[in-house]
Amino acid sequence: MNLNYQIPLENLSNLVHTVYDCSFLTDFVEHSYYGVIWDREIPVNIQDWLNKTDPRLIPSFREICHKNEVTKNVNKIFENSPLIKHTETEWLMKDITRLSELFSSLMKVEYVRLRMEVVSTNSCRKFHIDAVKGRLICTYRGLGTQYGMSMDGIDPKHFKTTPTSSPILLRGTLWIEDNPKMILHRSPPIEGTGETRFVFVIDPIFDPENEI
Repeated sequence: MNLNYQIPLENLSNLVHTVYDCSFLTDFVEHSYYGVIWDREIPVNIQDWLNKTDPRLIPSFREICHKNEVTKNVNKIFENSPLIKHTETEWLMKDITRLSELFSSLMKVEYVRLRMEVVSTNSCRKFHIDAVKGRLICTYRGLGTQYGMSMDGIDPKHFKTTPTSSPILLRGTLWIEDNPKMILHRSPPIEGTGETRFVFVIDPIFDPENEI
């Protein structure tokens, strides 16, 4: 049965919670929120650098690693990239590591999948829910992840956009199971606008051998 049920914007905050300090990210696992946003402001010089950096210099990668090896692996990826090492680059590497540590601790996993993408097309432009238990998405440059709720699976008529450089943690189908309420999300459609997004994603890995 198609319920055509939509949640207005003012009610979304009851389902996707906003915190202003990373210590409250535990709300993601301790409460019944479908998502949590860490609304933060990164240093102005860092955001300015991210906005102006040639997208061709940003490393795109996807790999599974142990939580204790994230720093080493991320450093190696950036050292092998054409990016010149300076203060801003160091900040980005440390932030990727920090988010990975926070998320692996929240999800109680030893392994995580890290993915960095440079996006200039309408990749993942359809509203959907991920086939994972949970996911962290941080858009360092460009429009952030858009999210809304629908109980019938159709695109939400009302949705919000995550602030740039603010991580959003979302529950996936492996967590929600048979609950009919769904927070759907998408990458903003940007093809043809000239905009480029830097998107970092973390997934928890519960069975590393099965992922190989």
